[in-house]
Amino acid sequence: MGRWLELARRGALFAAGTAIGLHFAPQGFLPLDQSICFDGGWRILCGQVPLRDYAAPNGFPVHALQALFFAIFGVNWFAYCLHAALANGAATLLVDRLLDLLGLERRWSSVFALCTAFVFTPPFGVPYMETHAFLFSLAALYAALVAVRGESERARLVAALVVGPLLALAFLSKQIPSVLFLPAVLLVGLCAPRERARTLLRMLAGLAGAAGALLILAGVLGVDWQLVQLHVFDLPAEEGAKRLASVPTLASLGARFAQTRAELGLLTPAVALAGSLLFLLSLPLWRLRPRASNAPRAPLAAHACAALSLFLLFACLMFIAWTSNQKAIGVPLVFASVGCFAAACRAAALALAERGHRRSARVPALLLPFLAVASSYDAAHFLREFVATREVNDVAFDAQLAERSRAELPSALSFLRWSVPKLVTYTPADLAALVAYLREREGGLLVLGDCSPLYGLAGKDSTFPALWFHPALTFPSTVDPRFPDFESRLLANLERHDVRTLVLEPRIWVGDIPAGRLLALDAFPRLQALVDARAPTERTIGPFRILELAPR
Repeated sequence: MGRWLELARRGALFAAGTAIGLHFAPQGFLPLDQSICFDGGWRILCGQVPLRDYAAPNGFPVHALQALFFAIFGVNWFAYCLHAALANGAATLLVDRLLDLLGLERRWSSVFALCTAFVFTPPFGVPYMETHAFLFSLAALYAALVAVRGESERARLVAALVVGPLLALAFLSKQIPSVLFLPAVLLVGLCAPRERARTLLRMLAGLAGAAGALLILAGVLGVDWQLVQLHVFDLPAEEGAKRLASVPTLASLGARFAQTRAELGLLTPAVALAGSLLFLLSLPLWRLRPRASNAPRAPLAAHACAALSLFLLFACLMFIAWTSNQKAIGVPLVFASVGCFAAACRAAALALAERGHRRSARVPALLLPFLAVASSYDAAHFLREFVATREVNDVAFDAQLAERSRAELPSALSFLRWSVPKLVTYTPADLAALVAYLREREGGLLVLGDCSPLYGLAGKDSTFPALWFHPALTFPSTVDPRFPDFESRLLANLERHDVRTLVLEPRIWVGDIPAGRLLALDAFPRLQALVDARAPTERTIGPFRILELAPR
């Protein structure tokens, strides 16, 4: 009976995380960021292969998963949101499993897991490269702990072997924060109480196997290695060098932590940071104290939990420091960190009690309900200030506007609750009219703008060679000597897909910073010449300009 109750508890956590994610996923629409994985999934569903038919620096596992959701549920916003919601449910369950493995009582692990359900995917809503990178990294960390602490030899073997594939999925989703988890996972393997060398060899074998499988898959799919070099390594490295030029010092990291905590209004990360540092600084004292002959090595477990708490905070902080994302996206593991500190408190309380210090043991034990209550308060505050408002997407979410707009949206977007940033000037009615018009048009489509879901909604193949518009990251700047080659690929796509319709958005969100200009049709001189030569007719739907090219 106890086993079934435990399975029911886990199922309830997964269901709660999924329901929370699905409730908040459809709120608001930021065309640039929230279009990326939608179009990635549509491209793969249409048979396009990443780094052969389209370029992107990362996100490929997310695109493949989204293609699967589109294949099952149709190309619509519900399928998009369901994907993110299930990822949220998985993260909720993983945090619970991680804390349970560290020895935290399940009533407390459930609290921290449920708090995670409000900070993982809900701040952004829909599938995104960063959240999936955190998800796969968290799964790899959990697998590493199972490889070290699993009860059966089979569980330890399987867990060690899957660490590598999970890290590969995390890296292909987003390089940062994934690269931070590789040394952490290997360090966990080094801490194995038995068969340390075998555990590490299994992990490394899994990594080597994942790398080999990816190389074989790339060869079978015909991946273009020149595109890999340019779009996965060169352009991201050039962009990343600007951000990594200011590698944070310990002092600046501390200042950034304080700034992030203050901006987000969270209390418990500061408690976890201070408490975990105190545990680690007291390690020599623990080792000098005599232990009862029957006492377990609980103090070392407490310090291991504290170190894990600090690492999860560090991973979130470095992600915020090295990316240009909003801070609210960068704290998906903050309550997992607090939970690890709670596990350290429980381990310390048990150790003190077994050493005969029962009064002293009450101090860390009493911290558990405080941490649970404080985390619940923090989660509610985060929900109210960042999730419900959709602030991360530069949207001031308006529930009344969303309800009024529902009937005007295209049917495939009926699950979307409409609210957009101020720079977005088109309406749900404009989108519906545009989608209906594009569906009736013969020939291919090129969208010059951020609203790339138009391809999938209109049933047209995506033709821009890069997944989204971000000069110097997803394709070379217009002043880069590599840009003409990119534009040649664009023109080849227009020919291959018989593009007859161009949709021009009023403004593309990210400008060409190296060139000091906003992107528009005239930023692509050879495309502009082709359009001029084909004497287009022009019409408008809302703020969208539509150019119809004359037959060749």
